[in-house]
Amino acid sequence: MERAYFENYCGEGSYEEQYLAYSRVDHCISIVERLGIEVESVLVLGTATGLVLRHFDAAWGVRPWGCEISRWAHARVPARYRRRIRCADMRNHVPELLQRGRQFDLIFSNSLVYLPAPQIRPFLANCAELARYFHFWSSTAEDFEPHDRYRVTLESQSWWRDAFRASGYRATRSRYLWRASPPRPKLAQDRRHPRARRRTRC
Repeated sequence: MERAYFENYCGEGSYEEQYLAYSRVDHCISIVERLGIEVESVLVLGTATGLVLRHFDAAWGVRPWGCEISRWAHARVPARYRRRIRCADMRNHVPELLQRGRQFDLIFSNSLVYLPAPQIRPFLANCAELARYFHFWSSTAEDFEPHDRYRVTLESQSWWRDAFRASGYRATRSRYLWRASPPRPKLAQDRRHPRARRRTRC
């Protein structure tokens, strides 16, 4: 995933022009706030050029941690965030974070689609140990993009629901937000921000 991939993202134009429609970071923030979930730390798995990071910063005063596999994209992550973003495969990065005892309130990722199907459940099980919530928008059969040859696992929404449930998650009132079960103890990695103080009602 190098320059050409991001300059013609899913055959629709540059990633900069398309990232909101495909990432739905705006939906993530909206649904978390609607459910009254307190978020003080965010892990983004697959940050691309880092445009989504600004949204969490603006909404909650939280600078996310994360990783991005593409060296080209990682080099374009804004300097304000780059020290928290590893240039790494998320399949390696998540176990490393677990070994270091890290915990987060929220994982934001649309990168499950890039993993082979047999790797999905073990990876999600690790994520359930790492964060209390996982926001999952795409990676379903309905999100098939003929111009994106990197999307290798495209299954029905029911298939993905089964995968999340089998990996240690339970549903919330949003079909796009999953909660680790049993819930992880809350150990925030970022400073508390006034706008992030909310009660959980999911």
